[in-house]
Amino acid sequence: MNPLEIVAIARETLGTPYQHQQRICGMAMDCAGPVAYVANRLGMPFDDITNYGRMPDPARAKEILDKNFDRVTKAEMQPGDIAWIRFEFEPQHFGILGDYHLGGLSLIHAYDGAGLDKVIEHRIDQQWYARIVSVWRFRQVTE
Repeated sequence: MNPLEIVAIARETLGTPYQHQQRICGMAMDCAGPVAYVANRLGMPFDDITNYGRMPDPARAKEILDKNFDRVTKAEMQPGDIAWIRFEFEPQHFGILGDYHLGGLSLIHAYDGAGLDKVIEHRIDQQWYARIVSVWRFRQVTE
């Protein structure tokens, strides 16, 4: 599976309404939904993050990411990778990196804010780049 094939699978989730702890493409997803969806479509074992509050436990999320994916440096991030994002204090949000159509990277994620409340894709600007704490790669990725 190459990175752009992962991005294409992640884009299948675009427009899915946001709903906490949901994983059903086209029906309802939270931010872990696109990651779980891609993992499922790749047929990879994935210990999904479940039974968490509106403010998930970052330590548990990191444990699951480390168990299921390969960590790469932020400098190495590429389309198809998983970005772990902080809005205020600790990272608690996920997104899949895409290839922005005007160059650079985009972020595919279930966003519960700014009146959007669905899976969206947008360019990673400086503000979004600064929010990315760590990056993981699907183990099935080939160059």
